Amino acid sequence: MCLVHCCSKLSGIASATADIDLKSYDELEEIVGETNNALLAWQVFIYQMCDHFFMREYIVVAELSEKFSEKYPSSPQKRILQFFRTFYEGIAYFQIARDTRQNKWRALGEKVVVQISQFEETMSKWNFENKSLLLWAELQYLDGDIESADASYRASVKSAHDHKFLQEEALALELHGIFLIENNMVTEGLQQLQIARDKYIKWGAIKKAGAVEDFIDLA
Repeated sequence: MCLVHCCSKLSGIASATADIDLKSYDELEEIVGETNNALLAWQVFIYQMCDHFFMREYIVVAELSEKFSEKYPSSPQKRILQFFRTFYEGIAYFQIARDTRQNKWRALGEKVVVQISQFEETMSKWNFENKSLLLWAELQYLDGDIESADASYRASVKSAHDHKFLQEEALALELHGIFLIENNMVTEGLQQLQIARDKYIKWGAIKKAGAVEDFIDLA
């Protein structure tokens, strides 16, 4: 049910849920409170995080993470979705750090870089290389190392493409495009965003693709 919510939001296709008795996230959280179902709590949390992450609502991502950690400080959920949580948090922290210049967000982001780099080294380069590279790009951009950041963004795009992570290729293209525009490389930045838009469409995230298109129109 949580997955259906996430897909519906990113695709923007409400008709896909028209014939389903779909409970809202608030209703699902009430069920969690009544049943103390840790697995359902995790699903409600991670899919809400995914919704807000891909729509670039990074403050909400950070708030959701803090709220969940307070309620479930020793959560036993160690499955693959935990890795996605860490990755989403890292990107969000670096984006907030650039917007606010507050050191606490940088420190949180740096911890994520270490974690994901360790996953890449000890678990699976195939699964984590592109994520590690994208986090490094965000950190290098925060540090003002434009040349290194540019190289890391490009490497992340290539790794995600080579390893067939379509949505993460789209994400890396999007972040690289924004980076290029913000650093006065507008023509190539718009090209990267257009490719990202097309990748999101291929993934099925039509509403997200529309948000990228809106950004292109404003650039």
